Amino acid sequence: MTTIREKYLEKIKEDFEVLSTVVIQQMDIVFTLTESNKDAELHDKIEHNEVIIDGLEVKIRDEVINSIVLYCPRASDCRKIMSYHDMTAYLERIGDLLLNIADFLREVELQGELYTLFREIIREQLEIVKKMTQNAIFAFTCEDENLAKEIIRTDDIVDKNHKEIVHGIPLHFVGRTVKDQDLLDALSLSNMSYNIERIGDNATNIAEAAIYLMEGKNAKHIHNN
Repeated sequence: MTTIREKYLEKIKEDFEVLSTVVIQQMDIVFTLTESNKDAELHDKIEHNEVIIDGLEVKIRDEVINSIVLYCPRASDCRKIMSYHDMTAYLERIGDLLLNIADFLREVELQGELYTLFREIIREQLEIVKKMTQNAIFAFTCEDENLAKEIIRTDDIVDKNHKEIVHGIPLHFVGRTVKDQDLLDALSLSNMSYNIERIGDNATNIAEAAIYLMEGKNAKHIHNN
């Protein structure tokens, strides 16, 4: 027979799954905005989803606190509950970063030379961090240690591509006349790349927390292996 404590833990898991689904949906919307940045309906959807994400983050946080105070979970359950708390915080941050990217995309001239030059690497970065986030969630919920370690290594690719963008943008303007829109595009692209890189960091945090849940040890050293 399922106890009240077990039902409460299951509710935390269910809410976390809803949160994960909404965050991944945000990633898909942002990816679409890379080719349709003025779509008001998509921007409205992003804003609506952000409200849902923030609400779920508060709800799960309260559920975590209540589960510890009311039900005195076993040590193993307590570690998992706190892991859900941490995962929720990371996903909420990813939601904020996606909202930032959508705002910067709104300012970009899609047919401009600079955006055209870097569009595919931005889209590739978004695809990579989406896969990292999905796999990190899976590694956590299914306790897949190997997948979690693979995600941590993938973050190096995201960091490398981010450096390529921020170093490549100034080089594009050498010997050229710079217009106001060029500066706006450069600033927007640089900030989009930074926010994407931060999404990769948060996906890595989820993977590291998954390893901690399974092994009870810090996973920071994996970057160097």
